[in-house]
Amino acid sequence: MKQSGTGRGGRRLQRTAAAGAAMIMMASGSLAGMPVAGAIDPPVVDPGALPPDGTPGPPQTMRQTSYCTEVGVLPNTDFRVQPAYMDMLNLAEAWKFSRGAGVSVAVIDTGVTPHPRMPNLIGGGDYVMAGGDGLSDCDAHGTLVASLIGAVPDNGVTPLPPPRQTRRPPSVPTNEPPPPTPAPQTTIVVMPPPPAPPPPPPPVEGGEPSNGSNNGPAAPAPGPGNNAAAYTTDGASAGAARPGGFSGRARMAPVDFRAPSAPPPPGAAPDAFSGIAPDVQLISIRQYSAAFGPKEPFGDGQDPQLREKNDGIRTMARAIVHAANMGAQVINISQAICMNVRNMLDQADLGAAVRYAAVEKNAVIVAAAGDTSWRDCKQNPTYNAMRPDDPRDWNGVNTVVTPAWYDEYVLTVGAVDSAGAPLVKSSVVGPWVSLAAPGTDIEGLSPRDDGLMNAVDGPENSLLVPSGTSFSTAIVSGVAALVRAKYPELSSHQVINRLIRTARPPARGVDNVVGYGIVDPVAALTWDVPGGPAQPPERLSAPLQVPPMPPERDMTPAWVAGAGLLAAVAAAGVALGVAALRRSRRNR
Repeated sequence: MKQSGTGRGGRRLQRTAAAGAAMIMMASGSLAGMPVAGAIDPPVVDPGALPPDGTPGPPQTMRQTSYCTEVGVLPNTDFRVQPAYMDMLNLAEAWKFSRGAGVSVAVIDTGVTPHPRMPNLIGGGDYVMAGGDGLSDCDAHGTLVASLIGAVPDNGVTPLPPPRQTRRPPSVPTNEPPPPTPAPQTTIVVMPPPPAPPPPPPPVEGGEPSNGSNNGPAAPAPGPGNNAAAYTTDGASAGAARPGGFSGRARMAPVDFRAPSAPPPPGAAPDAFSGIAPDVQLISIRQYSAAFGPKEPFGDGQDPQLREKNDGIRTMARAIVHAANMGAQVINISQAICMNVRNMLDQADLGAAVRYAAVEKNAVIVAAAGDTSWRDCKQNPTYNAMRPDDPRDWNGVNTVVTPAWYDEYVLTVGAVDSAGAPLVKSSVVGPWVSLAAPGTDIEGLSPRDDGLMNAVDGPENSLLVPSGTSFSTAIVSGVAALVRAKYPELSSHQVINRLIRTARPPARGVDNVVGYGIVDPVAALTWDVPGGPAQPPERLSAPLQVPPMPPERDMTPAWVAGAGLLAAVAAAGVALGVAALRRSRRNR
């Protein structure tokens, strides 16, 4: 008898199909939240898309939409202590070789508010409000970035680093007894001489000399306000015990150099902060502000966020061209625009702008890798070991960061903490990351007064600590300025090559988190590094078509034609001559 499909075998097939469907649904559900990677190629540039340079201004009428950001100082902050990132970079040693004199650095950011400790600041224009000069910072961002690059010390003299603990090698196990612990060194502080003893009181009629002596001055008589035991004839205290270590007029104070250094004396400089390159000239160009928006955000019917991104790309391209034409030798861009690989925006003018500034105007462009807290800046994968043919994992990119991804013309910077650990949760990784620098423990000049700041106001009366790639980018821009001042003969591409080759590399030599490593100012200024090619390798979508030289003219046909013509003329001449000769003979 034939079994029907509803028997034991049919039920087994149904259970198998249901289990397979469940597995598919579970897999699809687990993958739904993961970013979708899309294969992408490195960007190409069309030089013909270069935007024109003109008077800076916004692409549309703008208005202020929120209050300006207020700044503050974290509790228990001591600005007399040198910031941790300055210790990490060993700037005191780097300043022996360069301080950035003669180099112009353009800061394309939220504007820079003038400050007494940025005396070499000039305005470069405003793409937020028409008619502005770029010397206004409502967001408290551009001023902090600019001060990290080029703020001068408080007293005009670059501060020296605090005394460091002597680094000793670890002890090696041995059978020998350990050497005796050396006694702590001492220093002698000479005290000023004691004041002269007070004059003796006038003699009392009928009195007798004190202490039974006729030679020395008389001691004051006991009475209210006088303590006979507190005075001696040599001005020293007789009744009180001498403090330990006190002998005569010198105090012996034990000093242990293995202990942490004491806080600075009261007469020291009020703070130890300084920019990376304190002698540079700063050019402020305001290109973006979160406190301003279009006066009519829905005026053209376009999505406001999409419109903001497109306007940001346009104004950034124009700002880069404008900065290059103003003579900036280093261009700092602590901003980034992020987009999904499957929803790319037109960046032809931005690509042409970075190429123009880097190749035609010889400017070092330093751009932020981006932070995951910024809009649409989702994290990229770091490395795919299954694709050895794609070591920088371009095929795994799901978020493109511009202008950072124009890696042939832009030096892109990721962030690490002050101990050198990468900020993998906040710094956007990608195959375009070239270097890294400290992005934590940041302090700088305040845009609201003449002091310092290390925090901004947050929600509910909180303080937010500035950190991220914006500030690591500023540090690398300062180091690039130091290198440009020390080696003015190098091209912008050669400066980038020097910074990359002298960085402290990661374990694999290069990766998508810190690129070729953490910037090292002293090595970049002192190592013997070959210059390399003056120009970067070009990736052009529409190469410049230079008309070819016209080929040399083939003169063979002309010579043949000329020879034939001469032969015909000669033949005609002979024929005419023969005919004339015959006629003359007949006439005879």
